[in-house]
Amino acid sequence: MTAVCFSPFKIPRVRITKLNSCGQVVTGSCSQVVSDGIISIAMTKNYEAREEFFIKNGDGKFCVRETTPPILKWIDLVITFCNVDPDILNIATGNALYTDENSVKIGYSTGENAPGTAYFALEGWTRLSGTGVSCSGGTPYGYTLFPRVIEATIGDMTIEDGVANFVMNARTSGNSLWGVGPYNVSNNAITGTAQAMNTPILSDQHHRMFITYLAPPAAACGCAAV
Repeated sequence: MTAVCFSPFKIPRVRITKLNSCGQVVTGSCSQVVSDGIISIAMTKNYEAREEFFIKNGDGKFCVRETTPPILKWIDLVITFCNVDPDILNIATGNALYTDENSVKIGYSTGENAPGTAYFALEGWTRLSGTGVSCSGGTPYGYTLFPRVIEATIGDMTIEDGVANFVMNARTSGNSLWGVGPYNVSNNAITGTAQAMNTPILSDQHHRMFITYLAPPAAACGCAAV
């Protein structure tokens, strides 16, 4: 089986999609946001610790030597933006929108119980260094997916004589119902036509990354329909 190696760097685009509490995509007129204001996505895997079962016999020698391997519980995410999109905040954290007299969304309010009310999927597109990647099919990108993200909170922020980055802290969850997703994110390797993922993400998979030759969607301030 042939393999293609790739080296991701930079992250020009992300998309956040609203989910319901079961992990299903919420369709509607304001269910996704595509942003180029992303700075970074930091991932830290959280594991259930290894269990060890070592038992000695009466002569002081091991008669049982077994372990239960670590099990992934979730992935902690720190998502850093260089600007504030009120719809991203609302979809990802559940904090309420603030509007002006013309119902234009110009801000947000931070609430006590917001982190338990919002669920979303996070997609990202990276540049590739080009090592080992053929450009015959167009410009390659790295596509990364976290199909079910929960418990997002607004991180610490310092407003000062400088740029104030906006940070969200969240974690992934299993039992995703994303499947192949509602979007075209790759090109068919045989026909070249745009398509959704070739295989669905499984319920125990928290993250997926692969090469795609389909360009990321255009960024825009505010939400769009799914």
